[in-house]
Amino acid sequence: AVYGADAKIELPNPIESMNHRTNQQCLVESLGNRECLVYLDPANKLYQGAEGSVLLERLEKASEALASMPELIEAKKWSKVIGVMTGPMYPLGTTMDQLCKLDETSTNSAALAKKVKTDLYAIGASAERKDVARALENHQKATQDLVAFVKSL
Repeated sequence: AVYGADAKIELPNPIESMNHRTNQQCLVESLGNRECLVYLDPANKLYQGAEGSVLLERLEKASEALASMPELIEAKKWSKVIGVMTGPMYPLGTTMDQLCKLDETSTNSAALAKKVKTDLYAIGASAERKDVARALENHQKATQDLVAFVKSL
C-alpha cells in the first residue's frame, strides 16, 4: 500500500466543461455550481426519426379503408363512412406529412398531400349532407390524388 494511492480526487476542469457547454446539450444540471451532469448523446436516443416502412404500412391501411368506402356510400351508411374517416383513415394526414418530410427530393408531394386532405374533408362534408353523388365524386378524386401522392414519393 503506497501512501495516497486510494485518494483519487478529481478536480473539475473548467475549460473542458465550458467546451462541452457550447458543443453539447445539457440534460441534467447540478443545483449548486450549475455543472452539467448528463449530456445529450445523439447515438443513444430512443427515437431516431420516422421509419419509412411503418409509414408506408399506415398508408396502405388507410388506402384499403378508402377503397372500402364506395359500398358504404352507395348503401347510405353515413355513420360508417364517418367511422372509417375517423378510424382507420385518421392517421393518413400525419402519415403523409411525415412522408413528405422524409422525401426531400420531391417538392410536389406536399401539394399532393394537401389535395388528398381537401378531398377527404369534402367526403366528410358530403357524408354530413348525405349527398351520394358528391361523396362518390370526392372519393374518386381522393383515390386519384392518393395514387399521385404515392407515385411522387
